[in-house]
Amino acid sequence: MRNKRSWITWGIIFVILVGSGILTILLPSLLGGGQSSTPLPSEPTTVTIPLPVPIGGRSEITLPSWQLMLGLAILVPGLVIGAGLTLGIVYIILSRLVAGTTASADYKQNAAALEKRQNDRIAQMRETRPTSMAPESTWRRWSVITTALIVLMFVAFLTLLFTSTLFPSGQIVRQENIVNIVSLIVGVVLLLALVFMALWLRHDRIASFNRGDTLSIPWDFIAVVITGLLVVGLGIGVIAILNAPQ
Repeated sequence: MRNKRSWITWGIIFVILVGSGILTILLPSLLGGGQSSTPLPSEPTTVTIPLPVPIGGRSEITLPSWQLMLGLAILVPGLVIGAGLTLGIVYIILSRLVAGTTASADYKQNAAALEKRQNDRIAQMRETRPTSMAPESTWRRWSVITTALIVLMFVAFLTLLFTSTLFPSGQIVRQENIVNIVSLIVGVVLLLALVFMALWLRHDRIASFNRGDTLSIPWDFIAVVITGLLVVGLGIGVIAILNAPQ
């Protein structure tokens, strides 16, 4: 069922990417209504690549930009697939080596002897050293404190990023006074977050959350996001190269 959902997710993102590309190509003609249009003058752009070592008396190679992008589109997936296959083969070899080693009689005998020696050492340490365990109230208090610090850190970072985008200079002029608006907003948001956590954050709620079923890492969503960013980045790169001034 999980593999089926994964294939469905990848199918949806593939259809979206291909459909958006086709729509981008056909949209101008659809909006134009079939009317004749005058194409804009364009000149092919080239990219000059210097060679580390002269080859055939040439110290550089000049290629059209579309050939360079086509080469990169073939080279990058090839390198990724090649690296993945290499790591996969190494992993399989190491897994078989580990499985063969752990199945041997000598390994089992040595592992049993090592475990017995460690158990004897731990038992001796327990007899000679008193155990000091912090009371449960200490662990409860520190779980709340560490969780609050983590929440405050992320709230401060996100608020600082948002306010820095809205106010690039970080300051505003109000009634002939210069106000550091970024620090003010961050301080107010942190104060609100602190009040909220003081009213809501309790050890029992943290413990109940930890006892519940934790969600698995959404690898499919992460892969879709990375793929989308890669496609968008390559598209922006192609547009920048094609529109680069001579």
